[in-house]
Amino acid sequence: MLYNFKDMHVVTALLLIVLMTFIVFSTDNPLILLSIFIFCQAIFMMTGSREKIKKGLVYFIPFAAVSIIINFLFVDEGSTILFIAFGKNFTLEALIYALIFSSKLLLIIYIFSMIELLLNNDGAVSYFSSIMPKSTLLLTISFKLFPNLKRRINTLREVYSLRGVDFESKSIKEKAKSYTPILANLLGTSMEEAFDIGESAYVRGFLSGKRSVYQRQKASKKDIILSLHMFIILILFIFLKFKKLDTFDIYNNFRWQVLLNYYVLLMSIAILTLILSFYLNWRNKES
Repeated sequence: MLYNFKDMHVVTALLLIVLMTFIVFSTDNPLILLSIFIFCQAIFMMTGSREKIKKGLVYFIPFAAVSIIINFLFVDEGSTILFIAFGKNFTLEALIYALIFSSKLLLIIYIFSMIELLLNNDGAVSYFSSIMPKSTLLLTISFKLFPNLKRRINTLREVYSLRGVDFESKSIKEKAKSYTPILANLLGTSMEEAFDIGESAYVRGFLSGKRSVYQRQKASKKDIILSLHMFIILILFIFLKFKKLDTFDIYNNFRWQVLLNYYVLLMSIAILTLILSFYLNWRNKES
């Protein structure tokens, strides 16, 4: 049974992404980070997007390995020695800190991967067109322009290769010389396309008056419930930061009571119950 969350309001989805990103960047507490990790996994499993889990790990594993090596080489702090090599102590604390640091990158990858699962592309374009028409038009043209340029570069390269132009030269000067006609061609065609787009927009009266919106999203009851849930999480997290209750310093006087205090547990439960909110509010939206 797969769930479809794309009827969520654009603002609700963006607030969720911003909130999760803010928490990840603002805390090192492993229990809170673990809660966000479990939440992301639940969203991926509910939408049948298990491939995103694997893609995140592809980036995480090499980054984690590099972080561990660097931390081992340059950090001597820590009381629990794992092994000694070349007269240097390699500590458990350095390993844990490197894993927590690299896990934050993994969480950011997962959080931004959820955008595709939560946002309806047409709904997002329609919403932002109604409040930022110029910026939305510019971004839309840009997203369309770059793939077209890439395809045109490949086409032009094939054409000029048939004409005897060598693009495989090892000399930087020769490479620059061989790509000059391609860049000149792209510059001319890009300017022509820009004028065509401008003329088309002018004829249609774009930005000459109040813009009509053909697809306007309305916040539903489930959007309001989810927003209230996120607001509670935000207030609780601000309280944790203000009281420094989420502080996690593996090197100095680490105690399990600090990691597992009541408010951190409450914060973790609040994040995990987001899974329940998604399930209860979208259980009739299976696909």
